[in-house]
Amino acid sequence: MTNPTQLSPPAIGALKLSLASELPPHGAADLLAVCVYADGADLGGAPAAARDALASSLPDVTPDFTGEEGETLDALVADAGGGARRLLLVGAGERDEDPDASFANLRRAAAAAVRHARGTRAARLAFVMPGSDDAPRAARAAAEGACHGFYENDFYQGREDEDDDERPRLAEFRLICAAAAAGDESERVRAEVERGRVVAESANWARTLADLPGASLPPREFARRAAEMASEFGLKIETLPAEEIRARGMGGLWGVGQGSDEPPALIVVRYEPEGANDSDELLAFVGKGITFDTGGISIKPAAHMEEMKSDMAGGAAALGALRALAQLKPPCHVVAIVPAAENMPSGKAIKPGDVVRTLAGYTIEVVDTDAEGRLVLVDGLAYARELGATRIVDLATLTGSVIVALGDHRAGLFGNDDEWAARVTRAARRAGEPVWRMPVSDDYRKQIESDIADFKNYGGRPDATAAALLLSKFAGPVPWVHLDIAATAWLEEPTAYSPAGATGTGVRTLVELALAADAGGAAADI
Repeated sequence: MTNPTQLSPPAIGALKLSLASELPPHGAADLLAVCVYADGADLGGAPAAARDALASSLPDVTPDFTGEEGETLDALVADAGGGARRLLLVGAGERDEDPDASFANLRRAAAAAVRHARGTRAARLAFVMPGSDDAPRAARAAAEGACHGFYENDFYQGREDEDDDERPRLAEFRLICAAAAAGDESERVRAEVERGRVVAESANWARTLADLPGASLPPREFARRAAEMASEFGLKIETLPAEEIRARGMGGLWGVGQGSDEPPALIVVRYEPEGANDSDELLAFVGKGITFDTGGISIKPAAHMEEMKSDMAGGAAALGALRALAQLKPPCHVVAIVPAAENMPSGKAIKPGDVVRTLAGYTIEVVDTDAEGRLVLVDGLAYARELGATRIVDLATLTGSVIVALGDHRAGLFGNDDEWAARVTRAARRAGEPVWRMPVSDDYRKQIESDIADFKNYGGRPDATAAALLLSKFAGPVPWVHLDIAATAWLEEPTAYSPAGATGTGVRTLVELALAADAGGAAADI
């Protein structure tokens, strides 16, 4: 019998990207977007003819436009040929000398342009590239932003307007870029735009999973979606069912999942490039996959609990990264491991005071059943080591305390190896997903010490650090980084460049990290 609360998978559209080295002729674009910074409009990346054609129009519409990030102004302007164009000014904020910050601003500006175009039902949007010392990477940032901005999560909304299907919808995003003219740089620009598309669409795939209702994505459905994706892109997948999880001694994952009628699953997806061998390094991405988190017996307050459908955002990001890598084909081994479970209260649920034995052999006293993410992650980390992982990154919407510490704009980074932590930090900065390194050391050990077990799962604040310290014991000597993405995985309110909801954070960082690997599989500097 069909469960009426388990809705059909949403259909997710894709935006067509194209490149041009001159302005589109009249009628070939419904809207022409230009970036405006706090100090004025920037046409520096456009071909000379485009700059000349637009230069005379801009003074008429820019005087009252501040260039504040996310600000837009849609105006009809005359051009040099005597015709008129619909011009969209897009605020890009203050210019930044740091190229990574500059590309992040451009990414958001392109997303804001796309969202404005969608809202006004423009079918074809042309985007004039601003100036950059690195045109290929700037084009990638704009492409990523366009695809991110195209994402919507109104999966289940009906259409009130009967004529809605007849109205035009945004279908094309054309980058107007002087570097798109013939030549070696043109090929690099095109390659970077393609990379931007692949990565952003994979992030949107991860966002879709995190935005789905919990009833529509229990662990078994999470595993099915992962298998469907793996089949489409040629990845290897295995899913350990509940009984095997229990038989292998994964007491953390089994314990969290035992309170739900939906059994837990361990999802393992592998990217194995041609020519790779078992002696190569293995990069492991371990993502928390709690498909809904009530807190279990230590139940959460009702307010905002609906957002806990996204408590598997780390797992979605790990899988989304492999979706992208399968298309970009770097020469390194990568595995994504997602321990997936529902954390529910019931007569079968794990109780405060219970003790679980983990895959690594350690025991953990469960002080708080709402500190469940670390319980599933310790088994994921131990399984990564069993598979021979030589470097590990885990991602999790793990603690509220990291939000208190860092606010909404940084993920917390914890690590046991300075070099590896520095590489992940640089990858995150280049990806436009900045992190901030936090302490993890035995100075905080008292918070995870138990009187009756090897460890306990909760010891009070600072909880983000205590949780990371517990995870570090299961990473052991393997270079490991933990990213607490509780603040950055979800937007409470819509912005000019994104709807409220899942952000897909982590996908770009993980892809950037894997693409920095050399042909031998060793992590290279970024």
